[in-house]
Amino acid sequence: MSSRQHHLLQQLPVDLNDISLTEWNEFFDHLGFRPGSRRQVFEAVFHEHVSGVDGIPGLSKEERESLAHVAVIRRSGQHELSRSRDGSYRLTLVLHDGHLTETVIIPEWTNGTLRKCSASISSQIGCFFGCSFCATGRMGFHRNLTTGELLEQVRKAEEVVRQELNADLTHLYFMGMGEPMHNYRAVSDALTIMRDPEAPGPSPSQITVSTVGLFRQIRMLASDHPEVRLAVSIHSADQQKRYEIMPVSSRLGLPEIRDALVFHQRQTGYAPTIQYLVMEHINDRPEDARKLVAYLGNLRAGITLIMYNDVPEAGLKRTEKEKIDVFQSVLEEAGFPVDIRWCFGEDINAGCGQLKVCRSEERVSVSMRHGLQSGCAASRNPADDQ
Repeated sequence: MSSRQHHLLQQLPVDLNDISLTEWNEFFDHLGFRPGSRRQVFEAVFHEHVSGVDGIPGLSKEERESLAHVAVIRRSGQHELSRSRDGSYRLTLVLHDGHLTETVIIPEWTNGTLRKCSASISSQIGCFFGCSFCATGRMGFHRNLTTGELLEQVRKAEEVVRQELNADLTHLYFMGMGEPMHNYRAVSDALTIMRDPEAPGPSPSQITVSTVGLFRQIRMLASDHPEVRLAVSIHSADQQKRYEIMPVSSRLGLPEIRDALVFHQRQTGYAPTIQYLVMEHINDRPEDARKLVAYLGNLRAGITLIMYNDVPEAGLKRTEKEKIDVFQSVLEEAGFPVDIRWCFGEDINAGCGQLKVCRSEERVSVSMRHGLQSGCAASRNPADDQ
């Protein structure tokens, strides 16, 4: 039995949502479950959303009693559903330990027809990385979300989309609170489970994982999930300026990130999306655009320019549209497709960088953040068009 397995059994009851896929068979071998029964439990937990061990079908009396003795299935409850004047939604879920997590749901219409409906889910409660523009980073870091909690956000988002819009969820983004790549095991397990057509979520090719540039995990994602799209938050191609915007840059060099992007593209065949939050007098000059062009070089990529959303504590300002138009033209003249993300949900604090909830008074100190990062909510991946 692995040390992780032993640790789980010493902390009873075990939440079945927290058992990784690599541990699943070993855990149920230890309990003496038949292969068919293991599958029944797996489907009940991750596909059918049962709320307790007693609700799992197909188990023998002995298996049910054995499982009930050591395990539980913890579920969240809906805390609040807010609707923005632009039609997007902010879904707040209360988790079993009282923490709150945020999901943003974005319907997009063309001539009265719903052409796309996406959800941006959170991967952590809070964030280690403390990006200067982001409210989530100001929460400090509380904990990672489990695989089950990630899938539950997807499932709840699908319910909202069906109930409110009579539609299906078409795209999924790991761009809510926290850094998905810093919770790689749970995110990877959730992506693996969502390959199953019976599991919640859209097809893997309609799923995007965002990161501030954890280059080792970018390579892992390319190998483990080549069908999933990648978005990387750069925000400046100048290393010193990027450090001022994102302190994690002291550990994440731009050359290493670019090497990982090249590896990802070769491995998957997909062009990554480069995310660039435009902030007045910080990174919005034509010179900054030219530095980004030089940094990307011959890398095939789409670029998303993100409008800054007000975070009062940050003291930053949104760049005027005229300057953004100039910035965009520099990029397009260099051959890069550019999408401008006029963020959804700003009036309900659901825009990029605005997500912030909290339950506990405990915080991770700023000094601890510098070894580790944050995300945003998305609209469109311009690399999809390439």
